[in-house]
Amino acid sequence: MAALVLLAAGFFVVKGTMPSLFGAKVSEEESGSADTSFPAVIRIKGGLLEVASVTGERSFAKAIDPQFAAFALEYCREKASVTVPYKITYRVRVGERWIVSIYRGRLIAKVPELEPSLPVAINTAKLRRGAMEKCLFVPEMGAMDRALKSISPELAKLANNDRTKDFARPEARKTVAEFLRVWALEQKAYPGLAPDAPITVMFPGE
Repeated sequence: MAALVLLAAGFFVVKGTMPSLFGAKVSEEESGSADTSFPAVIRIKGGLLEVASVTGERSFAKAIDPQFAAFALEYCREKASVTVPYKITYRVRVGERWIVSIYRGRLIAKVPELEPSLPVAINTAKLRRGAMEKCLFVPEMGAMDRALKSISPELAKLANNDRTKDFARPEARKTVAEFLRVWALEQKAYPGLAPDAPITVMFPGE
């Protein structure tokens, strides 16, 4: 067994570190993009107000162990990673009822919860693939493909995470307050409201 481990270690390489005589050239004639289904327009009931966004860069990694006779060969593990910039956009539903009241010259509004726009937007032009590690004598097992496919579901979890929403909430309050100030000044129900009246925005649970 020790001999097998040493043999595997001897063939262990990091893909991309060896110089190659072969290159690649994009064929412009057979490259491009095209619709694979008829485009559809979907109406969002009540509309959504974009109130804040969170941007960052995140790495996604996957590791796969080859198996022989039901035994995982950890010393020949295939590893792959990809790093990509993302932008999470949070919205508030305008169609739902907003509870608005006036108290001592202050406008108080209870608004719906923040909703992330899914799937989360990523900048594929700045996507970076890390060096893939694998054993030379073992065929590729799809670690890179799995890393790429994990981007959308992992970012969806991040967007729906309470910590991420709390991080975006202060800026979201400012946007909602700006929207309410313009809206309230146009309402006849609040004739005595000063143009510079303070506004308090409350989300569910506050």
